[in-house]
Amino acid sequence: MGLYVNTNVASLNAQRQLFESGNTLSKAFEQLSSGFRINSAADDAAGLQISDRMTSQIQGLNQSVRNANDAISLVQTAEGALAETTANLQRLRQLSVQAQNGINSDSDKNALQKEADALLSEIDRIANATQFAGQDILQGAFSTAFQVGANAGQQISVGLTQFSGAGFGLSGLGINGLSLTGSGINPDDVTGASALSANQVLFNFQFSGPATSGTYSFAVSNDGGASYKEVTVSLSNNMADYAANNAAVLNAVNGALGSSVLTIEPSFSQVAVNGNQPNFRMAASSDNPAYPNSGTSGTYTDSGSGSGTSLTTIDGAISRIGSVRAELGATQNRFQSTIRNLSTISENLSSSRSRIRDTDFASTTAELTRNQIMQQAATTVLAQANQRPQTALSLLG
Repeated sequence: MGLYVNTNVASLNAQRQLFESGNTLSKAFEQLSSGFRINSAADDAAGLQISDRMTSQIQGLNQSVRNANDAISLVQTAEGALAETTANLQRLRQLSVQAQNGINSDSDKNALQKEADALLSEIDRIANATQFAGQDILQGAFSTAFQVGANAGQQISVGLTQFSGAGFGLSGLGINGLSLTGSGINPDDVTGASALSANQVLFNFQFSGPATSGTYSFAVSNDGGASYKEVTVSLSNNMADYAANNAAVLNAVNGALGSSVLTIEPSFSQVAVNGNQPNFRMAASSDNPAYPNSGTSGTYTDSGSGSGTSLTTIDGAISRIGSVRAELGATQNRFQSTIRNLSTISENLSSSRSRIRDTDFASTTAELTRNQIMQQAATTVLAQANQRPQTALSLLG
């Protein structure tokens, strides 16, 4: 075996081993202090890319859970407001039954009507004042979508645009101008109300508004004139309000009859008969016979006979609100199901990402201990290797 002084191969080898163990030890310290196995792309290039993609999914899913919870809060707000509307309608119905008690005096009836008017005003106020995050949600135009997934297009829509967008106030529910007494129409008081042809235009506010703004009453029948229900609407002679006039008439008549007898013609935004309605009749009040349009129907004189039509009208409104509340309840259950699903997916993705990116403390601390020992051993060997060339001095002595 040769003995060299200029090149100490044993020392170089020990230095290399010490360098390697030092690097490994530094990496172990980094992994243990950060908690991540991958702290830079050099640690695991493919693993970094995969884990970053998983992170995007996890963060998207977690935000979607928060979005869905916001949607539930919105639905609960709307449903709570409609629950109060239903309570008011139930009280209105109770008053309507009470109003048909034969022993009621005129003052009794007036008192009942005053309470009914207060309840009607509150129903309208609820529809106009209910908001969520500053947005009106019961005025008939609210519609939005909630992102409930990590990727584009994963949305659930929530819409409160029922009743042809008229909202959940008096017009939308068909109870505008509801009278508990004297609202019945005796068929004998109706003249000239013959069947109307299919798609016949009844109102054309776009080209000719009412002579004056005000309240107009109509008698409507859907049983060929055997019975009539009175509806009252507020109309404007402002030409810019023709769409609102159309909606008011449409919802009032359809709400009173509980069916879609009338429709709005899309070409001219006119109110017309919805297809073939051979049993439908309409008559304008003799007090103000300007509407419906001249020649389309007859007139009537309200005899105040009181046929109890308010009960039917209120029952229709309760049914319409009940249908919407049921839909909102189903939507809330859907969002809750979505939250459970998103949470499960996020949990599983997080577990998978953890196996790729997180530090395994058990194996890393074991590797740390091994490298600490290797570093100490390399240091000792290096010290001895550095002393080895001094052996050559003994040969010179």
